[in-house]
Amino acid sequence: MSEFQIISMMNSGLAMNGLFLIGFSFLAWFSGRASVIMHEKGNANLFGKIVISAFSLTAIWYINMQFAYVSLGIRGAAHSMAVLKEETGSVSARGQSLIDNFGGSTEVPTFSLYSEPLGLILVISLALCLLSGIWIDNSKEK
Repeated sequence: MSEFQIISMMNSGLAMNGLFLIGFSFLAWFSGRASVIMHEKGNANLFGKIVISAFSLTAIWYINMQFAYVSLGIRGAAHSMAVLKEETGSVSARGQSLIDNFGGSTEVPTFSLYSEPLGLILVISLALCLLSGIWIDNSKEK
């Protein structure tokens, strides 16, 4: 595989992940709207809270999966570039930069759900925002 093919495959994967992230972000927004409505309603039943919570957590799970796939795609491209360098003896400066910046080696990268610490903080904070809006009582009638 040539450098051009490696970069093209990485860019295609990033574009695909971006589209999925947009879709799952919309679902998280929809979960937030449902959470706000549930919160303002004040007297939502338990079944509704459980359903909205499950939907919210599912949307957040898939957002986290997109972060993991982006990381795997970039590390996979760095791996492919390192293999190409080993086979041909050299790569361009851009190829070497990909290897250096993303830890490319001839060892195949593995999938990890916790690939990006800041992404994990984002996912946890989204979960807390959505679930607190559903489960924390804001009733002023006490």
